[in-house]
Amino acid sequence: METSTPADDLLRGIKAIAEFIGKNQRQTFYLAEKQLIPVGKEGGIWTASKTALRDHYRKITGAAA
Repeated sequence: METSTPADDLLRGIKAIAEFIGKNQRQTFYLAEKQLIPVGKEGGIWTASKTALRDHYRKITGAAA
């Protein structure tokens, strides 16, 4: 049985977050700055949880879990 770690769920940097959510870096930076997506900063690096982003988009689109 394979176990996942917090690192497996972590996205570091706007580029990685943008690729995951299917937006360009400028759009993603705007969403992050305006706190429209669930992200945070670790030092000066934007970070996000894949799980939190999936949950966020499920919630705003009304998709079933």
